[in-house]
Amino acid sequence: MNKIKAFIMLLIFILSVFLIVKGQIIKGYFGLLIMLAGLIGLVLNLYIYNKKYI
Repeated sequence: MNKIKAFIMLLIFILSVFLIVKGQIIKGYFGLLIMLAGLIGLVLNLYIYNKKYI
C-alpha cells in the first residue's frame, strides 16, 4: 500500500510541475489558472507528506 501511495504522490508532483511550466507558456488569465492549479497540487502534496508529522 505504501508503494502505491508513493507512486500516486509522485504522479501528482510531476503533473503539478508540468501544469506550472505549461501555464507559464500560455498568456493571460487561463495560464494563471493553470499555474494556480499546479501550485495547489504541490501544496496538497506537501500537506499529505507532512500530515504524519503533525
